[in-house]
Amino acid sequence: MVSGPMTPEVLAPLRSALAGPPSRSAPLPGTAAAVLVPIFERDGQLHLLYTTRSSTLPHHAGQVAFPGGRHAAGTDANLLATALRETEEEIGVAAHDVDVLGALDPVHTLSSNFLITPFVARIPHPYEFRPDPHEVHDIFSIALAVLDDPTTVVAETWTIDGRTVPVTSYRHAGRTIWGATQRITASLLDLLTAIRAH
Repeated sequence: MVSGPMTPEVLAPLRSALAGPPSRSAPLPGTAAAVLVPIFERDGQLHLLYTTRSSTLPHHAGQVAFPGGRHAAGTDANLLATALRETEEEIGVAAHDVDVLGALDPVHTLSSNFLITPFVARIPHPYEFRPDPHEVHDIFSIALAVLDDPTTVVAETWTIDGRTVPVTSYRHAGRTIWGATQRITASLLDLLTAIRAH
């Protein structure tokens, strides 16, 4: 289980694990992008922060996502800078309030061909979020203990872009987390579970 507060005993090995080399031997193709995976403690539980994307966006409209976006080569020094810039633009979390723990393995989006590097980071709570209404419909969080509950996980077959594909999603309180966001969430949960098993 991954429930409970993020104590120093968990924080140190999580930083170490995220600082290690990526498990993939070769990079995947795709347009470079980055997201922030915000984690915070509330009421003795760890929570992940998500956004629901605006229905007017050209890519992944209306879907649950982490704050982030496409790498701007002329603006962003690196992919972490992309994640921090996009997070501040989308939900108003300033870079100086973010404690970056490290990066998970990149995730490829099939329909939009993005190669997303996720950066896990602690953020303060409570926090005065300032969502950009042009990009973000709403902001919400789910406790890691809820995401780690097998009853939250749903495996189905969907038709996407004319193809029948297996899809695993998290379902909770009317929210559906699937695609790259689900895979990033699962990767973090797997890592935290492994850390707490030792």
